[in-house]
Amino acid sequence: MAGVYLVHQDAQLSKVFQDALGSVSGFKLLGQALTGNEAATKAPGLKPEIVFVQLALPDTEGLDLIGTLRKKNPGCYFVPVLQGGEGGEIWQKILHSNLRDVLVPPLSAATVQNIYKQAETNRGLFADMPSDGASGSGYIVAIASPRGGVGKTVFAVNLALGLVHHGAQTTLLDFSMSAGDFFTMLDQVPRHTMADAIGQGLGLDSGLLRNLLADHALGFRFLACPNDDFDFYGFDFDQAKNLLKAAREISDYVVVDTGAYDMPMTAAAVEEADLVFLLGTRDLARLMAMQRLIKSFTSRGLAPEKIKIIINNAEVGSEISEAEIEEVLGHQVTAYLPSVGADTAFSINSGKPLMQTHADHPFSAVVDKLAEYTAQRWDDNPAS
Repeated sequence: MAGVYLVHQDAQLSKVFQDALGSVSGFKLLGQALTGNEAATKAPGLKPEIVFVQLALPDTEGLDLIGTLRKKNPGCYFVPVLQGGEGGEIWQKILHSNLRDVLVPPLSAATVQNIYKQAETNRGLFADMPSDGASGSGYIVAIASPRGGVGKTVFAVNLALGLVHHGAQTTLLDFSMSAGDFFTMLDQVPRHTMADAIGQGLGLDSGLLRNLLADHALGFRFLACPNDDFDFYGFDFDQAKNLLKAAREISDYVVVDTGAYDMPMTAAAVEEADLVFLLGTRDLARLMAMQRLIKSFTSRGLAPEKIKIIINNAEVGSEISEAEIEEVLGHQVTAYLPSVGADTAFSINSGKPLMQTHADHPFSAVVDKLAEYTAQRWDDNPAS
């Protein structure tokens, strides 16, 4: 367990901490300070692993103190303590300071204990994450389609899980602008959503994005659209590109589930992508739409070899042969996904990706192989 230091002008708060965490095995309150100057002098020598800092200190701004202590003890994890009633500006500052956990009044034993345990977990998860000055070598994978209803979001979620299986640090972004898709498919309602990212405008950077991302138990991070209608019309081309740039800096792989092909955020995702999976089905109308979209993508500078065609529900429409599909598209098909209607419905309703619940299913096998090639960045693997 972590050694804890407390910076708070209410000396009696230490008793709340000790009472709340006294039953936690290994917990140790290393010390406390009533002012920022006292903490800056005493805390570094005690080498705490978690520091709770009241933001409204009598002699200094709490966030400034956190910045000072971080320089002296880079491995330390900080939790700001609010007084209650703070406005949105302070939350903006907390996000920009790369602080993930916040202790909010009333400071009961239960809230202190819960935040401590959460900080313990996050301290281990994020200690080795790249800083805002990371190299920005992340590989962006856009999932696109000319029309809806082809399983694009199901594919995106399962591909992200497949990348995790192949050892890739992965972030999943929802550019579809459809309310609640990820919430349902991942059975998780995160604290922050795409609406929060959109609200930052061009001020969104990698540090702030890192704080907005939710962690999923399956090993990837994600940012979903809200669970209800929201105003996404301010999410223009430049802002979408800026968000993707920030995502590159903090993830090895970024999977982007795009929306309508003529939306500005979809155009930005395709332009920034290192790889585009273009999904369709075997009916002639969608194949013709895919043909037009391939021409549109390549006319905007996307290299043809970066486009991987995926035909979903491959058994449906078998009167159109594979050779005829490629003739219509003017492009090689990379993979055919088998129909999994009932299993897909169960997967969506249960909030568990097929790769998790049906790892031996032919669908999962194909997606896993595509994830393997993607993790290798398709350098040595021809389209199949």
